[in-house]
Amino acid sequence: MSTALIIVLAIVVIALIALMAMSMTRKREQRRRQGRVEARARDAEAGHRFERAEELEDEARRIQAEADRRADAARAERSAAEEHAERAREVDPDR
Repeated sequence: MSTALIIVLAIVVIALIALMAMSMTRKREQRRRQGRVEARARDAEAGHRFERAEELEDEARRIQAEADRRADAARAERSAAEEHAERAREVDPDR
């Protein structure tokens, strides 16, 4: 009987070890799947952020172009004002 008991205990231990190994394999695979899902989500978020950054850069370029145009117009207006002031001084030096 003790031989049969040892055999039964050995079978139970081997079965427990096999169950633990299967459980560990499943958990490992689940972590891998979760990692892939998270990686896809991070990749999608990075893509959205990249697109938003490009939109902001385009907007900044448009704003800068408008600012440059206005600065050119202001310089032209200042130049015209200086010319008028110079003519006024030539016409009426006492001014």
